[in-house]
Amino acid sequence: MSSEPWTIDSIAHALPHPELRATFMRDVSFTDVQRLPDILERWVGFIAAFEDGRPRIEKLRSHYREHGRLPADYEASLVEVSPEHLRADAGRARGAA
Repeated sequence: MSSEPWTIDSIAHALPHPELRATFMRDVSFTDVQRLPDILERWVGFIAAFEDGRPRIEKLRSHYREHGRLPADYEASLVEVSPEHLRADAGRARGAA
């Protein structure tokens, strides 16, 4: 990412999937303004982590194209989700019903 300051628009455009962009827009649209800095910081952190992992993903993709399989030493890792995130998502799902 460039050294330009982050904006809501630049964060949304940096997200790699439309569903993530929609989730981000819901987060910033329905969050108390006092909590916005924390929400924005979390999303910028997500983008940074995604970009940091991009070279590893590209290396795996190249290996798969060349050999038709992932490397023997490859281990998939799950995305870490905190209990707070699970509770927040469950609360949103109940509120939407």
